[in-house]
Amino acid sequence: MVRIRMQRLGRTHRPFYRIGAADTRRPRSGVFIEQLGWYDPIAKDEAKQVKLNADRIQYWLSQGAQPTDTVRDLLGRMDLLPEKMKAQWEADREMARKRLEAKPHLKAAEEILAGFEKFDAGEVDPKPYEKRVRAAVKSALRAVSKGRVEAAKAAADDAKAAWDELNAAVNAGKEEAPAEGDEG
Repeated sequence: MVRIRMQRLGRTHRPFYRIGAADTRRPRSGVFIEQLGWYDPIAKDEAKQVKLNADRIQYWLSQGAQPTDTVRDLLGRMDLLPEKMKAQWEADREMARKRLEAKPHLKAAEEILAGFEKFDAGEVDPKPYEKRVRAAVKSALRAVSKGRVEAAKAAADDAKAAWDELNAAVNAGKEEAPAEGDEG
């Protein structure tokens, strides 16, 4: 199988990449079947960052060559992907955006779970609340992996509600307990 991929060149902290068609069995630094262009991520001028031979890239894609994810992003931004590949690329980018949008909700639920380690519940048993928060974190993790922002938000809200209920139960227990020296 032929892949359109990058070959890293350049020195330390100054990468430069050649883009070419290569056999998948060859190493990254191996020989290309054909060089198709280059990418210089350090160049300040965007016009000088990428140079691609569009005709040859179209040829290799029509012959069944598969671009790596990074090259696919580069080709997608330069509008060189065939329609079917472009639709898949756009769907993947949308999913990545949704995952990124859902991650803060997962982090909020994880922070609530981490709060259980330091929390002093006193007379109240925190296990049922912690179990509920763990389930919410698990649910938020599944929602993030599938790009479901609303489900992740709902899971984070459930974790927050369990935490608030635990705090309310602890505060209610403190109010009921008589203060020392008031036994009389």
